[in-house]
Amino acid sequence: MADDLMCEYIGYEIAQDMWITLKDKFGGISTTKLRRLTIKFDTYRKCQNHNMRHHLREMSNMICELKSVGHSLTDEQQIQAVIRSLPNSWENMKINMTHNNNIKTFDDITCHVKLEDERLKAAKVSG
Repeated sequence: MADDLMCEYIGYEIAQDMWITLKDKFGGISTTKLRRLTIKFDTYRKCQNHNMRHHLREMSNMICELKSVGHSLTDEQQIQAVIRSLPNSWENMKINMTHNNNIKTFDDITCHVKLEDERLKAAKVSG
């Protein structure tokens, strides 16, 4: 613990009291952190040097991180974020997925994106 913090908390007789006070001060999720996580998720785009599986794993991790701080996203918010995050070269697929009523969850959209990614890879190899 840094010296300035040590001086602030040295008066506690038992560790549990100190722990409760530290948790109250530093343990909660701040509005700033929640906003940062939300903005990161809402603006996330696939990086060119990441494959699609890595991209989807990153999005899944962000969803889990938001959920862990008490901000659960609806299935529709998750689906829209994935569609929005795809590269411009996927424009036709983005339109298709936007109008596909069978895509209802993050797992559904993930499956469709992975299938399309595999199809594109196979077309490059055979073409």
